[in-house]
Amino acid sequence: MRASERMTMTKRKIQTDDFVTCRICKQTKESLFFPYQNKAEGKRHNICKRCRQYHRAIINLTVEEYEQLLVRQNYSCAICGIHQEELNVKLYVDHSYTTHQVRGLLCHKCNSGLAFFKDSPAHLAMAIEYLVRNDGITS
Repeated sequence: MRASERMTMTKRKIQTDDFVTCRICKQTKESLFFPYQNKAEGKRHNICKRCRQYHRAIINLTVEEYEQLLVRQNYSCAICGIHQEELNVKLYVDHSYTTHQVRGLLCHKCNSGLAFFKDSPAHLAMAIEYLVRNDGITS
């Protein structure tokens, strides 16, 4: 067996020994069932390939529908208002994971923020209360 073959076998073994729990279906699967988020760093998404395909099929907006949302939101994030021209990427389609209804277009930071708070108004309200209580912020 050549060194390159041993290396490939070792890489496959390392990948298949890693397990990840999908944040959608909550199933724990081998990491090879999760697409790469950053292949160079070996980072993988936390949504399995099957759920990603299903998810994309559910909220698959047409180009025209996406454009209508952009116009309605003045080409800006629905939360913070940053204009798309100020971003390096397109605005993300935000949707409810329970109803699958599209809510609007968000910048990466706002979209990630909602995800970190599990799309929970109660969690967001507690975070606001925390900031007000500890930083003296008023609305």
